[in-house]
Amino acid sequence: MPYSGLRMKSWTSSILEDRAANPARFGAPTPPFRLGLLHLVTPHDVQGLRTALAHGRLPPDFAAKLARLGEGSLIHRSVEQNSRLFFALLLAALECSFTEATPADRDRLMRVLAYVRKDDDAIPDYRPDGFIDDHQEVRAAAMELARLLHAFKVWRLRHQVPAMW
Repeated sequence: MPYSGLRMKSWTSSILEDRAANPARFGAPTPPFRLGLLHLVTPHDVQGLRTALAHGRLPPDFAAKLARLGEGSLIHRSVEQNSRLFFALLLAALECSFTEATPADRDRLMRVLAYVRKDDDAIPDYRPDGFIDDHQEVRAAAMELARLLHAFKVWRLRHQVPAMW
């Protein structure tokens, strides 16, 4: 057979090249989806949450949205549970009970909550995949602030839970 100048790929080299070209297909970690979606949050969005926080409760529309999310898929429940955790931390910080959150931490959590509250964000919430972006923002904040959230959970177990009994 004459040499055609084409190199025949082995099975191994073919798999490795395919994996390099398409890592998600092979289960390799994909780079995080970070488009900076919090730029869609307006000062008005944040102020609405600050006002509700000052009253010690979620805005009614946001509470209803979280209740619906709590009945949904794993992604929906993750957004709901983390949003409630973020709000509880912000409330404890506002009351000066939990003091480990910096102003930057509180601002980040507030902006993420304002983003989740928005229905018409990067991927509108009415679409079947509408909470993927919300989940990504919540997850990114939870990962970035993991130590703070852990400290808050420990604090809450020590200070708030015993008061409930």
